[in-house]
Amino acid sequence: MILQGRLLAVADRLPLAGWLRVEQGRIVEVAPGDPPEAPDAGGPDAILCPGFVDAHIHLPQIDEAGCDGLELLAWLAKIIYPTELRWADPEVARTDVLRACRRMLASGTLGYAGYLTSHAHSVVATLDVGQQLDLRGIVGQVLMDRNGPQQLLDGSREFASLGTGPARGRMTQSVNPRFALACSDELLARIAAAASAEAGVFIQTHLAESKRECELVAELFPDDPHYAGIYDRHGLLTDRTLLAHCVHLDDDQWRLIAERRCVVVHCPTANTFLGSGLFDLDAARAHGVRLALGSDVAAGPDVAMPRVARAMIETAKARAMALPDGADVHVPTPAEAWTLITTGNAEALGFADMGRIEPGAAADLLVLKPGLRVDEHLVGRLIYTWRDDYIERVVLNGQLMDPRGAWVARPTER
Repeated sequence: MILQGRLLAVADRLPLAGWLRVEQGRIVEVAPGDPPEAPDAGGPDAILCPGFVDAHIHLPQIDEAGCDGLELLAWLAKIIYPTELRWADPEVARTDVLRACRRMLASGTLGYAGYLTSHAHSVVATLDVGQQLDLRGIVGQVLMDRNGPQQLLDGSREFASLGTGPARGRMTQSVNPRFALACSDELLARIAAAASAEAGVFIQTHLAESKRECELVAELFPDDPHYAGIYDRHGLLTDRTLLAHCVHLDDDQWRLIAERRCVVVHCPTANTFLGSGLFDLDAARAHGVRLALGSDVAAGPDVAMPRVARAMIETAKARAMALPDGADVHVPTPAEAWTLITTGNAEALGFADMGRIEPGAAADLLVLKPGLRVDEHLVGRLIYTWRDDYIERVVLNGQLMDPRGAWVARPTER
């Protein structure tokens, strides 16, 4: 397969006209100028870029975006828990997973780290759909044993038999304690044991999203020095731990997270939607914390990662305007934000061969035809004006698709 277009391989450089060749799911050749034969997709007016990666999304919540007016805990109780209970029906779970994955594909997200529900069959359904579509993902059953509907709490009892499992296609399992407020010490210990029993397993959880959440966690765990310390006591802070939000942390927690090499997943659209607070990007940078970016659908109302990248920039600008010393606030450039939703998130999730345009990289690519001026502001224009119809074709594991998930041609058919 040959793709032609301007190669947006490095976000802070003007993309040069060129082409690339894909064989057996890999980029095998990248060159400037005109292709040696007619391209299978793209053209002189196209832009070729890596597919997006979402480091934090809740697949069962895909249809609940926009349920406004509630803070985090009330929103969970009134909107999200009833929605997740629907997945007690395996057919509902499978239908919803397929719709969620197709919606991600339509927005250019080709890799992700996701939460499911507490039902064990939600993992099976998601692994099956991911393998069918050739998505790359890390997904886990949501684990909780208190402060939620009994039907959701019952699901964690099946966790012992399910545990973590082998990869299926390009999908792997993680262990996902919902957050400390929903987990007893006993459950956290079981989760830690499961994570340590299988090398390389990811741990996904939430940390310090809202002030009220932090207050209640402190009441439930009075002997721990702070919220992050609860997870650390159980050995759940590792270099393969994804900590979503981290809005309300003190310096001790930032230092601990940095020492453990955890990944903090910034979810700017969700933090704004629920009024949880403005993420302190400067604190993360000052402590050398590894950073990723997540849509956090459905608290985040938008699955499209360029719009999440835009929200990260705007959150930093809002902090700069709100603080007396705002001139010292780091505002990410469009190039920094774009790099994060491609290469940066891929690296954070262990997708080492994704997020790049170079020989040997996985052929997980987007063919864009946005009709935008190509100059030094191209990436900014993409982020600030993003529409999903900018995507003409998706290349997923070397297979050409239209943006709605229908196969154009598999490599074996050409």
